[in-house]
Amino acid sequence: MAHLIISSKDIRTLDGLYSLNDLHKAAGSESRHLPAQFLRNQQTKELIAEIENYANSHSLAVNTNQGRSGGTWVCKELVYAYAMWISPKFNLQVIRAFDQAQPEQPQEPIQQGLSATIQDDEKLKLINDIAQSLGITESIVVVPAADIMNMVETIRKYQIAVDQLQTNPLRIDETIERVKNTTGRHFGEG
Repeated sequence: MAHLIISSKDIRTLDGLYSLNDLHKAAGSESRHLPAQFLRNQQTKELIAEIENYANSHSLAVNTNQGRSGGTWVCKELVYAYAMWISPKFNLQVIRAFDQAQPEQPQEPIQQGLSATIQDDEKLKLINDIAQSLGITESIVVVPAADIMNMVETIRKYQIAVDQLQTNPLRIDETIERVKNTTGRHFGEG
């Protein structure tokens, strides 16, 4: 659940719902923007009905509590609706607060031209094996970009060859020679 701060006001949460009272304070505490006024609005009532019909029977769109942690608590969709009801400026503040509260998801790199995707741990093992066969034992190595590109191309060709080996075992020696010739190196040998 996103932790929201709007206009330097912390928006509390309770059971997956956001405090409409805290949002009211963040919007300036005008009496015309009281949570009760918003909840009496016909369009709000219809939205609540839609949310509750769409959600599973255990989810609440609105929960009103009395006492120490009392107040009106609403789902994310009603937070957006309340913000729109207040003003376009406040609506934008709420949208940006939610955007900032969501952790960014790293984008997956797109791999093209590979016959089969190699898992990250497999890539590391392959790179470590190549480094060891080249006599590289240091943890930090500076390698020219052209050499890296040659290694990547060799690995791609190796993958294709391995795929072909799985369908034609007679090509093992031919494939090993092709890898040796392509790299100009003899992995695993002296």
